[in-house]
Amino acid sequence: MRIMTALLIVAMAGCMLLTAPAQSTKSSEERDFVPGDKVAFYDDLSDMAKGAAPPHWKVRGGVAKLASEGRLLLQGEGKLYPNLKTLPKNFTVEMEILPQADVSSGGLGWMFMDAAEDSVWSVGFQFDPHEFSVSLMTGYGHSDFEGHPHGSAKVTYGKPVKLALWYQDSRLRAYVNGQRMFDVNQLEFKPPAISLVEFNVRDTPVYIISTRIAEASPDISQVIASTGKYVSNAIQFDVNSDQLRPESMNVIREVAAALQKQPSLKLRIDGHTDSTGDAAKNLDLSKRRADSVKNALVKLGIGADRLTTSGLGQTKPISTNDTPQGRAENRRVEFVKV
Repeated sequence: MRIMTALLIVAMAGCMLLTAPAQSTKSSEERDFVPGDKVAFYDDLSDMAKGAAPPHWKVRGGVAKLASEGRLLLQGEGKLYPNLKTLPKNFTVEMEILPQADVSSGGLGWMFMDAAEDSVWSVGFQFDPHEFSVSLMTGYGHSDFEGHPHGSAKVTYGKPVKLALWYQDSRLRAYVNGQRMFDVNQLEFKPPAISLVEFNVRDTPVYIISTRIAEASPDISQVIASTGKYVSNAIQFDVNSDQLRPESMNVIREVAAALQKQPSLKLRIDGHTDSTGDAAKNLDLSKRRADSVKNALVKLGIGADRLTTSGLGQTKPISTNDTPQGRAENRRVEFVKV
């Protein structure tokens, strides 16, 4: 069976089985997404030339080209394979997209396969009027779960939408704009090794703004205890700002929990940037970002006397600054035991 057929079954299943759309009153427990720390794949299209093929994706079918807004335009029916040899054992996937119109058909999804390139499972995001429907399917379009795990979220077409998946220890969660769509555990299938995006947007184009795949976050307290340092690429800020993005707070809560477990633990918070822009401004920005993280921890009940901050700007890169992924790895916050 063709992979795209499986996606369409996912979408149809989501449409038929949904009973009530998700509302904006989701509880805090449903906003629990924690972005992975170690970046495995990242693309914000910043190094893609207009008219050229995407340098970090293999394209098969459909249209995938750089739009004037610096976004990847998808049209028709096709597949995108990220340049990633294998997935981490536990991982998160984040994709920010811009659907262009309120349509009654079309969608995209993430397909995951084992090393033999047999389908393992897929999550489809169907574009319905005023909302996204989300469904999990296993194998070649077949569900092993009664009722097909699914959900829906209200969206505004023409504005960015954030899709996310979190796979850890045979547990899978899916999110739209931070709202949890479903949560299933004890999944009994082969560990996925390969991922791809499949899209079917014949009627209305869709833009990809950015994509991030990362190794799921470990137990922070254990990492600090064993290495004396915890490095996070998952604490993210608005562009050229020290304003924390909402999803960053879940990571910061994990750091707070680690500090609460060890009352004698003290940490220095180091902020790091990539080399984009002015070095002096980056140095100041990294210090302000470290201060923002400290302030967030204090608000969570951690004593300010247990935390110090330092801004190192672009002076200590851990990867190249010549690619989107390298820059994403260099933008980080480090928690150092003192």
